[in-house]
Amino acid sequence: MIKKHVLHFLLVSIIAFVITENLSAQKIQFTKGQLIKSEQIAVFNTEKLNKITNEELQQFLNSAPTPFEDYKGKFSTPQSGLTLYKLTYQSSIPEKMNKPTIATGLIAIPDQVNDGAPMVSYQHGTVFGKKDVPSNIESSMEMKLILSQFGGQGFVCISADYIGLGDSKEPNSYFSRKATEEACMDMYAAAMEFLKKKNIKTGPFFTMGWSQGGYSNMIFLRRLEEAKIPVTASATAAAPVDLNLFLTRGMINPRAIDAFFTPAAFGNLLFSFENYYNMPGLAKKSILPQYYSIAEDFYNFKIDFLTHLQKTTSKIVDYVQPEFIEQMKAGNNKLSKILNESEGYRWLSVTPLRAYYGMKDEAVPDYLAHLAIDYQSLLGKTNGQSFNAGENADHRNTYVYALIDVLPWFKTFIK
Repeated sequence: MIKKHVLHFLLVSIIAFVITENLSAQKIQFTKGQLIKSEQIAVFNTEKLNKITNEELQQFLNSAPTPFEDYKGKFSTPQSGLTLYKLTYQSSIPEKMNKPTIATGLIAIPDQVNDGAPMVSYQHGTVFGKKDVPSNIESSMEMKLILSQFGGQGFVCISADYIGLGDSKEPNSYFSRKATEEACMDMYAAAMEFLKKKNIKTGPFFTMGWSQGGYSNMIFLRRLEEAKIPVTASATAAAPVDLNLFLTRGMINPRAIDAFFTPAAFGNLLFSFENYYNMPGLAKKSILPQYYSIAEDFYNFKIDFLTHLQKTTSKIVDYVQPEFIEQMKAGNNKLSKILNESEGYRWLSVTPLRAYYGMKDEAVPDYLAHLAIDYQSLLGKTNGQSFNAGENADHRNTYVYALIDVLPWFKTFIK
């Protein structure tokens, strides 16, 4: 007869073995970038694509200093319709010891796509709604413009939603460098798997991003180059490649034209860094007490941007605590260090690169938007250029100008 303590030992051993085997199985099953599922979400014919760069673009540019009429007729005429799919794929969070997670993104396939078709990966800009992402296409005007301008010319178009957005169950990873890199890299892998299943072989590979997406594009480009994945050419529009300069300047040397949404964006970054860089209490120590709970609700998508604006302020200096501004001036706190380490330009890129900036950009000052080209040119880069979108170009104008100008440049690389 088995003694009680022996039986207990055997049961514990069996349970431990089962748990270990299950964990091992999970590790084996988890592969970063592996496609979980694909769902067809829409079909855009040429009439729909043409409408995007006309009626919808006119609405997008409402109140912009450079009006729609200045761009009318300058977009490409769509030659192909598109079928859109939402991809769900496996990813991980490097800031959280490579915690496995699930992410989503969009892929759009041109009608009658041929082998060797060009592909563009677009990195989207700041969004204040959890579902305002490429995979929820009707809520992403910037992605619709990519589909019209590039997809309509036969480009396969892909875009990651980023961790914490779309269907992701994680907190918003806003400007968290490694999580963003991983989402983009894994979306690329998932897209390539999807294309293989569709028996589609792509050719020249391009990348592009606007605003936060311009920053995302640069850190993604560096990862691609490190992984020896050839990128034919890349472009950014209004890219804040130096996060420390971007945020600190806004607090200690604000401009009269600084965007009214700056406090909302900054609050999101503080909560994001608190979550992803293990900095408990960062937001509470930084945001004025009367705005803290509002900022927290906004970050967690419990209230919308308009509510946040109505209950707070449009000026960053009136949003954060004076002591925090002094710490950022000194530049020797933990946040400053992480922001410095999160740069997106301090290496010598081999990829042909363009950077677009606007002289009246309320979100990203012109000098910051072409900093990557300036810096890399000093290191000897000869295939990088920066372009002024106009003396009157604001944030949206810079993006639209870049879209028009980049397409013919990309086409020069296509045989």
